[in-house]
Amino acid sequence: MRGLFALLRLIRIRGIFSIITRLPQYLRLAWRLFWDARVPLLPKVIAILAVLYGLSPFDLIPEILLPHLGFGEDIAINILAIRNLIAASPPEVVREHARNIAEKTRSE
Repeated sequence: MRGLFALLRLIRIRGIFSIITRLPQYLRLAWRLFWDARVPLLPKVIAILAVLYGLSPFDLIPEILLPHLGFGEDIAINILAIRNLIAASPPEVVREHARNIAEKTRSE
């Protein structure tokens, strides 16, 4: 249980809840940033590795031993990778894609 609290403190609880409530928009933004040539390569590689880690049968905290904590760890790593991709992208590129997503969402 202490490990879960340490993990939540590490990723800032308010930030994580903000991301979870806006997850569809963040996923769209991350997807667009991933394919944008103006975004650096390293954050893209980290995002790919996070997805592969989530799909991998090998975990730091196995789901078999601690199901909720193990699954939460996979989600936390992927959310951190998305946050890293957004933070490492040029701000004007993030704004451009976010604006396009917002406009498309309003028109639907």
